[in-house]
Amino acid sequence: MKKQPIALALAAVLLVAGCSNQQAATTPAAVKETVTPVQVETVKKGTVSASAGFTAKLAPSEEVQVSAKISGKITSLPVKLGQYVNQGTVLFSLDQQDIQNSIKQAEAALQLAQANLKQSGSSSSQGLEQAKNGLAQAETALADAQRNQQRMQQLFTEGAISSQQLEQAQLALSNAQTAHANAQQALQAAQQMNGVGVSQASVNQAAVSLQTARTQLANATVTAPISGYVSTVNGAIGQMASPSAPVLVIVKTNPLIVKANLSEQEISRVKVGTSVKVHIESLQKDLTANVTAVSPVMDAQLKAYPIEISIPNPSNELKADMVVNVVFDNQTDAKKSALVVPRKAVFDRDGKKFVYLIEGDIAKQVEVTTGEESSDMIEITSGVTEGAKVVVKGQTLLKENSKVSIQQ
Repeated sequence: MKKQPIALALAAVLLVAGCSNQQAATTPAAVKETVTPVQVETVKKGTVSASAGFTAKLAPSEEVQVSAKISGKITSLPVKLGQYVNQGTVLFSLDQQDIQNSIKQAEAALQLAQANLKQSGSSSSQGLEQAKNGLAQAETALADAQRNQQRMQQLFTEGAISSQQLEQAQLALSNAQTAHANAQQALQAAQQMNGVGVSQASVNQAAVSLQTARTQLANATVTAPISGYVSTVNGAIGQMASPSAPVLVIVKTNPLIVKANLSEQEISRVKVGTSVKVHIESLQKDLTANVTAVSPVMDAQLKAYPIEISIPNPSNELKADMVVNVVFDNQTDAKKSALVVPRKAVFDRDGKKFVYLIEGDIAKQVEVTTGEESSDMIEITSGVTEGAKVVVKGQTLLKENSKVSIQQ
């Protein structure tokens, strides 16, 4: 009986001790602090142009995909990849046998239609003359029948002839009237010359068919629409060509062009004729070119203004798709040295600009004011000092006083 209270007291002591240990394990002091890996750059002195330049690729000034206007089998393809062709040079030809047969059929159909027209014209002239003669004869017969009927009516009144004779005279007059009406209709039909109209329409239709066949024959030979280099050959002799599939591609490479998109701040300094300096990476060559086109309207998707720069290439040394660095001459004047940092180090928050400075292994959020900007650098006018280290990668994971580890 005495052992039971002692056991209960011991259990209570153990329970309280366990709860205390569990609470101690979950206190903030026991939680391991998170360390964020970041990359940093040093604040240094330098100069920043409003637009230090951009990297782009060279492109042909013209590019034409050449297709056949009609479907057919390729029988000749005298040009090769990389060959220079002048405008009007034959690029490829299609099988012409079926087209030539169509031309012969169209020529025969035209000759037949012309013969029918000639015959219809002759027949119509003869028919008109015959209709006129027939009407004259009908008029004479009608006049005779009218006089005869009047005379027979007089004789019948005098009792000199029988009623049967009078009826015969009246029937002859009725027949003469009918014949006269038919002769008038025949003359009207001959005057309209319906046969000639139909024959003329047949001639016109045959002539159009012949012209269409001749046009197809001309389209069976395809020539170069521009002077330039053959950059692609998709066809081969014996292959079927159609209007929907280009057989060749021709490009004009003198001049080459560079297409770029400038911000609202940058476009205000650029116009047609603005001089630029171009550095070709693969050739380690520098040259001067000019802006040849500037869009007056911002591209809605890119939020930038498209421009084109023309680069002379008379020796064809430069090739399309070569990488170039372009710098505007009027934006390369030296400025007073200032503190600069990579553009990606600066971020916006609540309408203000900030950077994360590294102090030991702690990141501090610091407000800064900025000046000129380029595509990759930005001028800092206040908020940081030369030699300070700013976070350029990983800052989206940071907050004030975050512990960091610097990565190379």
